[in-house]
Amino acid sequence: MRARRNSLLEVTLLFVLVIGICRVLFYLRSIPFISQTLPLWAAGMFLYLPVVLLLVRRKSPQAWGLTLDGWLSSLGTALLVSLVVLPGFLVLFHFYQTTWLHQEPSAIRLSSGWFLLFLYHLLCVSFPEEVFYRGYMQSRLNEAFPCRVRVFFAPLGFGWLYTAVLFALGHFLIDFRPDTLATFFPGLAFGWLRERTGSILASVLFHALCNGTILLLA
Repeated sequence: MRARRNSLLEVTLLFVLVIGICRVLFYLRSIPFISQTLPLWAAGMFLYLPVVLLLVRRKSPQAWGLTLDGWLSSLGTALLVSLVVLPGFLVLFHFYQTTWLHQEPSAIRLSSGWFLLFLYHLLCVSFPEEVFYRGYMQSRLNEAFPCRVRVFFAPLGFGWLYTAVLFALGHFLIDFRPDTLATFFPGLAFGWLRERTGSILASVLFHALCNGTILLLA
């Protein structure tokens, strides 16, 4: 019981610290230096704080899913999930715009800068966030809260669900947009991929492809 309490407290406090700093920086974004470097500050905290904890706890990177073992299987799983999920998302987004918001539907456009934006989201958004949420947070919680159910061949537990909740809450607390709470659902998919493959590689790629799909509609 004490181990569960300590892990839950550690994860929650680190989340509050990181998101709190991001929120302050977002509030100060009118300052040119901060506005130009805000993504780097956020990515740095998401990346380096888990690495520091990894070293302090003397954990192997593999224990937190920071490994390229089975990379081919991870890539294949991520691409398969993308082929299944993302076309359905586009259909739902179309009806959301036209039926719920009564807007003109967004046209799917592959702009000349899409690939560079995709690389940015892959390296500076998806990778750091997955290291923090699915690498550190979900793995740390799994140590105290064992995965007791299996969903589509992946062992899942409290850590998977709580991480998805904090993932959505973290997006919301930055600019207080209610629609960002919907990131809870892809967060569940990212967490499933991490457990299914034993690595964050699949969740990083699928996360980037989700963001890339949004970019096609922007």
